Amino acid sequence: MTQYTYQAVDAGNKRIKGTLPARTLEEAEVQIREMGFYPISVQAKAGAKGGGRGAKVTKKDIMSFTIQLHMMFVAGLPLLKALQTISEHEKNPKFRAVIEDVCKKIETTGSFSEAIASHPKVFPPFYLGAVKAGESGGTLTEILEQLAETLEKQDKLQAELQQALMYPMLIMVVMTAVSCFYAFYLMPKMMALVLEMGAPLPIYTRVVWFVVSTLKGNAILIGVMLVLGVIGVLIYRRTESGAYTMSYMKLRFPLFGAIIQKAILINFTHYLSLLLQSGMTLLASLDLIKGTIGNKSIVVSIETMQERIRRGENLADSMKGLPFPGFMVVMIALGEQTGGVAGQLVLITKFFEKDVERTTKKILTILEPLILVTFGGISAVILLSTFFPLYNSMGQIK
Repeated sequence: MTQYTYQAVDAGNKRIKGTLPARTLEEAEVQIREMGFYPISVQAKAGAKGGGRGAKVTKKDIMSFTIQLHMMFVAGLPLLKALQTISEHEKNPKFRAVIEDVCKKIETTGSFSEAIASHPKVFPPFYLGAVKAGESGGTLTEILEQLAETLEKQDKLQAELQQALMYPMLIMVVMTAVSCFYAFYLMPKMMALVLEMGAPLPIYTRVVWFVVSTLKGNAILIGVMLVLGVIGVLIYRRTESGAYTMSYMKLRFPLFGAIIQKAILINFTHYLSLLLQSGMTLLASLDLIKGTIGNKSIVVSIETMQERIRRGENLADSMKGLPFPGFMVVMIALGEQTGGVAGQLVLITKFFEKDVERTTKKILTILEPLILVTFGGISAVILLSTFFPLYNSMGQIK
């Protein structure tokens, strides 16, 4: 059960504060009234746990919510009843409280889009825009289906990328640990034995030993510098220029920059096609996408597109000279000529999805042997620079 914090007043108008366990927000309010108090504020306690899950509302929560709501709409259940049913079975206490609040606001305003607009940290701008357009156009069921499909594809793409990168990252961690073991544990012991035997050290051994000794002797200083560097980067990211620079560098990062850019473009084309199909205007759609895309460099490009469109340019022309592939601009231009921009955007999305899959496989084919060769080479250099003088000194003893 979820813990709810509440503020209430008693019969003497004295303010009361406390916490109590309840399954839902409504049940908590009923308990407060049964105690003889009038509830002023009731909300799920911060950090409360439910069903073995944390209190953070995740993308999977939103996806599951959208799928369930669409299915209930198709089954003929009214909006409010559907939301109340989802709320009763929701395991995340924070999200359950959000859905309950949405239900209350719908009872007051009668508008689903206005109700979810009060939770901008839970429902992203493109989601709100699509719901608002679907609500006004009487196509909310279809919009929910498209939203569910969009969120499912995003979740699938993210899971595939994470799964694909897991193996090379594991190799990197293991090889780093092995290299550190050789450098900072095994080599000092072996070098102590070599020096004790008075064996001459070749130049490559002295160079490797100097590097290892320097790193080991200044470990604290290096650690402090790394921590300060990370803090500095995090602070810089919060500035306007820093956010833009870091976002731009992500798109230009060797190997992975292409995947990051294409993943962002998948979201861009998917969101834009969804919003245009829901009946929203182009400028309004771009405005909502800006708050969802998550990359400052692309956001600046979208703002440039909006300025050009306001000056009278069409969508394809507004994208020229910006970080959008040439074929994408050509496809959109064809869509504008035939009146099927949303359909062309769907085709572009499918192309990018397949292209990301191909690019990921290609990069992993390069990355895995590259990691093995790099860290294997480092380990080999450390071992050979130690064992050769030791072997030579053992030969001299014979």
